[in-house]
Amino acid sequence: MTRAIVLPTAWIIDPDRDAAGELARLLRTHGYAHVLGLSTTVDGWNQVPVDCLFIRITLWDDYLKRAGRGTKRAATTVIFLSARREKCTGHLSMVLDFHLQPPYRPSRLGAIFTCRGTPGFEPRPLDFFFLKVQCRFEVIDFASLLQIRADNGWLTVRTEGQEYTISGTITALQNRLPVTLHRVRRGLFVLHHG
Repeated sequence: MTRAIVLPTAWIIDPDRDAAGELARLLRTHGYAHVLGLSTTVDGWNQVPVDCLFIRITLWDDYLKRAGRGTKRAATTVIFLSARREKCTGHLSMVLDFHLQPPYRPSRLGAIFTCRGTPGFEPRPLDFFFLKVQCRFEVIDFASLLQIRADNGWLTVRTEGQEYTISGTITALQNRLPVTLHRVRRGLFVLHHG
């Protein structure tokens, strides 16, 4: 008697419909995953539990706000996606569990599914946000965030090991994050770790 192979389930959230369709086709064709659905926004995902969530980096903030910071995972594996022409993303494969950028390759997908199936693989906590600094996505763990200074359209984000300066407002940053920033004094904010 042969046992049926049960494929992991997947959902793809990507505003690039062509790239999402290409990825879904490869996952199905090569037998890596059973794709339950594709959506262009986080709101289009009905939050069914899946084994693998493929999500565009630029939609991560929406996912965190919807799923809730520190809540249990809606997927056992999260694979981050970048745009086809997104630059300065090569380092992301070193700081994230998994990162893909079109054109997708079966060998890269195979490596992801092999790694996630390896005994002892522990996914990194998802308690972080992306900060785009000089065309490069930086991964900022909420636990490492110390303070944010706002001054004339510039934000300085200080973590335990680094300091980043970006253009923007504290209101825009606060609207992106599922955490509360508290004003300490004029132009200085800290994360409430409660």
